[in-house]
Amino acid sequence: MTADLVAFVQARCDAAQAEQEDPFRAWHARDCEAIPDLEGNEPAACTCGVPARVLREVEVKRRMIDDTWGGPDHEDMWSHHVRLLALPYADHPDFQEAWRP
Repeated sequence: MTADLVAFVQARCDAAQAEQEDPFRAWHARDCEAIPDLEGNEPAACTCGVPARVLREVEVKRRMIDDTWGGPDHEDMWSHHVRLLALPYADHPDFQEAWRP
């Protein structure tokens, strides 16, 4: 697993999170139903369904990348899942074809 692939997925997570936390998007959250984060806490950013869902998806992806998955015996499985996380961005100019699962 290359560090480049992990950095690529992390950069896509950063971009999605930054887009959802844009303060100019928060104006429409005033009348929206609050959606909790993965631990059941109230979200700090916009509370509309789609942005809150995107932030939870970003958090899940970050957890998947950061997990050790039980040591070296699981390295191939971890690598495959990180490649799957990168696949939706196959049309991004920084995506490398070698990363395809």
